[in-house]
Amino acid sequence: FELVIAILLALTSLASTWCGYQASNWGSDQLLSQDAADSAERQAAEDTIVALQLRTFDGITMLSYWDAIRSGDEQSQQAHLARMRPQLRLAIEAALAEGVLTDPSVAGPLQRPEYRLPEEDSARAGREEATRLRTSVQRAGRASADYVLLTLMFASVLFFGGVTSTLGSPRARKFLGGAALTIFLIALARLAFLPVSMG
Repeated sequence: FELVIAILLALTSLASTWCGYQASNWGSDQLLSQDAADSAERQAAEDTIVALQLRTFDGITMLSYWDAIRSGDEQSQQAHLARMRPQLRLAIEAALAEGVLTDPSVAGPLQRPEYRLPEEDSARAGREEATRLRTSVQRAGRASADYVLLTLMFASVLFFGGVTSTLGSPRARKFLGGAALTIFLIALARLAFLPVSMG
């Protein structure tokens, strides 16, 4: 009985140390993922603001160009075309080719596939990356909490196993030893299914 308890305590010490190490690793992973998610969200917000400013600028340029077309001012048309960003020029040319000025069902330049803003694509990708990282944060948090719980369970095994040697009653010693062994096996079974972080 004493030998079994000694082996149990030794294995529990190892398992408890491993759980503490894993809880620390998963906690670090959680912090790193949280920082990366925050950075991705900040960058996405910046890209969104820049894209909105570009859309506003392009919208004003487009309206001025429409006014020049309606007034028949060829010189202003050429001046506006020369200042346009390439994406807007392509979109306007495609919209004009489809008759945007006479057919209200034709999509406007800013709604056409030719008009693409890299900043909007970057903002979309940043938000998706932030969402993915938030999932990693939650996963790491759950894993860290599970390892902390197992550390507490193994600590209770060490307590019950250590107390058995101080009891005079063989029956009480066997009861506490059995409780320690049961908790150890339950914790070990749960430990086998937890994810591992190598830091």
